[in-house]
Amino acid sequence: MQNFLKKLIPFLMLGFMIVVLIGGLILLSYLLIFGVIVGLILFCVSWLKDKFFPSKEVSKTTPKSGRTLDHDEFK
Repeated sequence: MQNFLKKLIPFLMLGFMIVVLIGGLILLSYLLIFGVIVGLILFCVSWLKDKFFPSKEVSKTTPKSGRTLDHDEFK
């Protein structure tokens, strides 16, 4: 009986690992599907917001006069 259990345990562990691997892949796929659904909802909300409430046009800033410092000046 002892010898039989020693031969059986590796197969049981292999079966357990296969079940855990398949279960993990299923959970990962559900997480991926949930993330796609949430991302799609956020995208649609953002698109509708931009479509019905366009952002105000930002005035262009005038370039400021000043001095440009190059790294060669500090050698």
